[in-house]
Amino acid sequence: MKLEIVTDPEFRTVHIDGAIVTLNPNFGQVALTYDQPEFKVHQNGEIYTDKIQKRVVIDARLSPEAFRALACTMMEHVQQYDEWLKRQK
Repeated sequence: MKLEIVTDPEFRTVHIDGAIVTLNPNFGQVALTYDQPEFKVHQNGEIYTDKIQKRVVIDARLSPEAFRALACTMMEHVQQYDEWLKRQK
């Protein structure tokens, strides 16, 4: 059987800095997020922020088995990266 990887018409690249992760007997969830500060300006012109929104870019739902497979694949990549880092010293 031939595997073909194609890009969905709604595909886009986003930068994330976090995730909300859930695993239970019914499903796994990986919601990818980024933090967006809300900036304000004091009357003296100073810019400040007192609130950060955690924006969810995608909420992926998986079977527990698919969640486990994804987690194992990611850990394999982490281990390879750690080995690469050790060799750089």
